[in-house]
Amino acid sequence: MQATLAHEELLHSLVHDLRQPLGNIETGIFYLDLMLDEPSNRVRDQLRAMENQVALAANLLQQAVEELRALRTQRTSEVPAESFDFTKSATAVVT
Repeated sequence: MQATLAHEELLHSLVHDLRQPLGNIETGIFYLDLMLDEPSNRVRDQLRAMENQVALAANLLQQAVEELRALRTQRTSEVPAESFDFTKSATAVVT
């Protein structure tokens, strides 16, 4: 259980910390493409290569999100439902 939680935390941090810079790179590529009136073939090829790499990284992050959801689902399904008692009598007393 502890290993699963550690994996979840690592995956969550990874996805969270990589999404923003990846979005900034994608936006930068978009604006470069707009700003260059007639880029050379070499520049155009480089921009397309960068777009492809960003798309690949975004796909990997999406897979990580799906894995995180699967881990959370697996973890919560392993806990018996009867261990959660949210009835008013169980939650009303606070000591």
